[in-house]
Amino acid sequence: MSLRTLLTVAAFAVWPNWAFAHAALVGSSPGSRAVVTHMPDHIDLCFNEPVEVKFSTVQITDEKGTTIPISELKHGADPKCLSATVPPAAAGIYTVKYRVLSQDGHVVKYGFQFTVRERQPVP
Repeated sequence: MSLRTLLTVAAFAVWPNWAFAHAALVGSSPGSRAVVTHMPDHIDLCFNEPVEVKFSTVQITDEKGTTIPISELKHGADPKCLSATVPPAAAGIYTVKYRVLSQDGHVVKYGFQFTVRERQPVP
């Protein structure tokens, strides 16, 4: 095998590992499509790689598009996680939109919804 061929094979073996290494959401609280009985007091988003907190944003909106104020984002227990405090809110469907800066320098924007349902009395 020639040196040129060997270098080409090596480049393709390594390339996918860095070319597609954008931060992906691997867990959240509340979770995507979760149904909870009250608004959680905080939101946590965890990614597959560290994210830059100072270049990240998280927004929660209600069904009318009104933004729910949250605290300043902070890293959670892990630099792969972001956390913010959320105030109490009424029952409804909420949308979480996030924008994070990946370790590879790419911006990732995405979102999900969760539902707050009032607890029904047990008959």
